Parts: sequence; C-alpha cells; structure tokens
Amino acid sequence: MVLTVDKLINDDRFCGENVLQFLLYLPFGLVLMAFRTVLALILWIASIILPNKSAVRQILSTLACWTFGVYVKVKGSRDQRCSVLVANYVSCLDSLAAAHVLGTISLRKWKVPPFFASTLGIKNVAQFARKQHFAECPSKPVLLQPEGGPTNGKGLLKFTDWPFQLGNRVQPVAITVERLFTNVTVHRPSDSRTAFPWSDALWFLWTPATVFTVRVLPAMERNEDTDTVFSNRLRQAIADALQVGVSELRWEQLNAGRGARREPGAELLRQARRVREVLPRVPLPDILRDLATTRSVDVTITNFLEGVTPYTAEPEPDAEPEPSTSRPKYVTPAPTGTFPRSARERQLSFQERKAQMIAEARQKYIEKHGLHVLNC
Repeated sequence: MVLTVDKLINDDRFCGENVLQFLLYLPFGLVLMAFRTVLALILWIASIILPNKSAVRQILSTLACWTFGVYVKVKGSRDQRCSVLVANYVSCLDSLAAAHVLGTISLRKWKVPPFFASTLGIKNVAQFARKQHFAECPSKPVLLQPEGGPTNGKGLLKFTDWPFQLGNRVQPVAITVERLFTNVTVHRPSDSRTAFPWSDALWFLWTPATVFTVRVLPAMERNEDTDTVFSNRLRQAIADALQVGVSELRWEQLNAGRGARREPGAELLRQARRVREVLPRVPLPDILRDLATTRSVDVTITNFLEGVTPYTAEPEPDAEPEPSTSRPKYVTPAPTGTFPRSARERQLSFQERKAQMIAEARQKYIEKHGLHVLNC
C-alpha cells in the first residue's frame, strides 16, 4: 500500500460510528474536564513550590499523567549505555509518556511556560548543549523524534539525519496510542514545530483515558554506517515493531500537500501535466484534486484507471482529415488501451506514447515541407 498524505493524517477529531455512546458520555466528559482542570492548577502550584529533584519530578510526572488521563504501558527495558533514544511521533504528549516510564527528556522548539515544559519532560532545543550533555550526564537520556511532527501512526515519515550524529549506539522506541471516541492528533495547514497544539491537549482532559504503549527495542550500533543508512535502519526497526510501512514524505510535505488542495503549486502542476499525457480526457481539476492527496503520478493514474477516483471524461477533439491516404512511415502502432498496473510497465507505456508523438510530429514535418526521406 502506498502511504499517501491522506493515509498519514487525521482531518477529523471524531472517530467511530457509535454516536449514541458519545452523547451518553458527553456530560461525564465535561465534568471530568472540570476536575482535571483543577488538577492542572494544583500541578502548576506544585511545580513552582517544590524543588527540582528527581523524586519530585517523578511525582509531578505522575500528577501530569492523572491530569491528562494518560496511562502508560512499557514493554522492554532501556539500555543504560544509551544516552539517545529515537521514537516515532504520534501525539503532543509522547514526551510525557516516555518521561514517566523511561526518565527521558525531549527536545522541542515549543513556546510553552517553563513549568509546563519541565512537567512534560520537554527541554527547549535552543538551550540544550547536546555534546556536553552526553559527555557529562549519560544517565539522563534524550528522546528524539526525527519525523519532525505527528502522524496518525499508520506509517513512518522520512527521518532527518541530525539526531544520529550524536552517538554510535542508539535505542529505538515504538509508541502507539489508543483512545475512545476521538483521534489523538488532528492536522491543520497552520501547524508548525514552534506552536504547541493546545487543542489536542484539551481533548486529553475530556477523554476518559488515553493509553500509551511504549515498546523499547534492542539498541543498535552504528558500525561503519553513514548517517542516512543508520537512520534508515532505525526507522525500519521501529516500522517492523509497529507493523506499518515507511514513507519518503517529510512532515513539512504533509501540510504542503494539504495546502495544495486550495492553491496548486508548480510541482503539482508539473505532475498534473504528466498525468494528462497518459490520460488526456481526465479533467485537470480532477487530476489536481487527486494529486493533492496522493502526491504521486503513478498512484493518481491508477486511481483513475481503476475507478477509485470518479471523473467525467472530456469530449474527444474533432479528428482532422488525413493529408494522405498512404500510411505514415514513421508512426508507431497505437496503444491498445489496456494500461498496466505496475509502475515499471506504466513507465514503459509512457515512453511508448512519447515515441509515438515524436514520430507523428516528424511525419507531419516531412509532409509539410515535401521532403523525401529514404525508409531504412
């Protein structure tokens, strides 16, 4: 299955079809949110008054889990020799779940109050001296999520390489989240790495419980691998543990693809022209709409051919009269109309159409200028 943009993000907050259960729970959810808001105030006061010690931080972490209704299950154990852990990214509270069971800190560019950041196990990336930390404090591991932003957990985005320059031994972590009624993360075109998703956090207060499963995998050695090869090995290990696929998309491309639904860019128009070369009767708006979701020429062509994406075919242009009754010497046989399903065969079909168009253009040029070309 090709991991397109629409398969990796959630546009809607609500999931499931049992509306009656949701309506019955709604009053209780509002009361629970009010109670947890009071807990949040207590958490805020406690974080200001209590000293910054490990035992106190563990208490605050537990109180934060109660506040947000987070229940964490951990599988496996952390390698004490690893100061870097790498995980997939599925929610804004991944750092809280990991900090609670693994004692990690997470690097973020979020602009949030200091007490809130420390309680959730977040440290500002701009204030973090990475090399000094790993040299002086290996007992406090850092959790890195190199996808750059959250997905719905159905696939892994392309990793950035910078986290893997920090050490030769890294431990992968696979995180999954389960919740009733609502999706954990909802994507908007305005999402950025510097703004904390407060709307997602508020739904944690309303939901009865959000269950995190943190699976700690065996540590991996870099050996002689480059940064890219090492990151791909770690990503594949996490994907295998989650039983999901990997994508070559980056997190920035998810929002770019969604924004393209309103205003197509140059890249989208270039891809649309390639689709039109193969399927000339498919309307351009329909092609752009499907490409904004798939971001793949091959997948879009397959969607139209297999009827996944419906469209109204444009009328064929009036055929021009033949300038000569004799058969052109340089025209290749016309396509059969059966379009293959594999990407390799589709590319071959595209090359055949291109060769046919070149041959037809050459024949018209010969006939227009009355040239005599020997048939070799």
